[in-house]
Amino acid sequence: MIPTITKKYQNVVISTGNIITTELGQRKSNEELYDGLKITLHTDPSAEREVVEKEIDQLHGRVQRATQELTTRLTENGRNEISIGAKIFLNRHSTECVNQAVEELLNILSVTHVDNVVLAYHPNAVASATPVATTKSPCSEGSTVSKAANWSQRNGKEGVAELKELYQTLEQYALKQQITQLGIADLDAAALEELHNSAQVAPTIAQVNLSTCCVVPPELQEFCTAHDIQLNTHSDPELLLPAEQFDGLAPGYTIDWSLRYQVHVRCRGVLTAKGYIVGASRSSD
Repeated sequence: MIPTITKKYQNVVISTGNIITTELGQRKSNEELYDGLKITLHTDPSAEREVVEKEIDQLHGRVQRATQELTTRLTENGRNEISIGAKIFLNRHSTECVNQAVEELLNILSVTHVDNVVLAYHPNAVASATPVATTKSPCSEGSTVSKAANWSQRNGKEGVAELKELYQTLEQYALKQQITQLGIADLDAAALEELHNSAQVAPTIAQVNLSTCCVVPPELQEFCTAHDIQLNTHSDPELLLPAEQFDGLAPGYTIDWSLRYQVHVRCRGVLTAKGYIVGASRSSD
């Protein structure tokens, strides 16, 4: 296997294309991301089909897989007939990363706006790409799980201040009508309330990870109900891909941000496209 990305680029952007067309299917997000990047970043010289499926922007260090197929999925229905949602995964404080993630999303999908973007910010993420096993009830873990699920307790006042800055960056896109709805992931009621009170564009989506709390905290549910916030559950790990795993795919590079997008046909609720986009960089030698 020959890696597509070399140390020629300081910054790279990698798009997996529509992973629904591969055997990845509905798997855990960390597995989807790893295998999607593997398919995109490595070329088998004997497989001519892979060359056709990829577009490499030599100027900007961008690698995109199956761009034509993705374009077809996005244009086979009218824009008002599809819903495009995305989730940004960020593990370090950088408004530049948020900007780049949104700009690349709009650019790669060739759209002027997306319907919703959820931000998952975990500066103190556990260095594991594997979510808590669903076969093991987290309720049995007692106070350890409750502490892990408390975003405010884990990240402190500094973390909340950083989150507000990152969210403010997303708000600018909402004010320009490039994002219709904003969301936030994994916050406890106290952090969500503080963010909500300081927001120009209030979040209308909140996600909670049921692998860390088997029951949605009542205070979080009450706050969401009182402020018309849609409360959803998810099973994404805090860290989608550890540094050592990504280094095996793109030696010398580290992930700055990653996002997952999903495209649904509104009237039928059918998922027609799903993929990942990753921004990565290497330190100056």
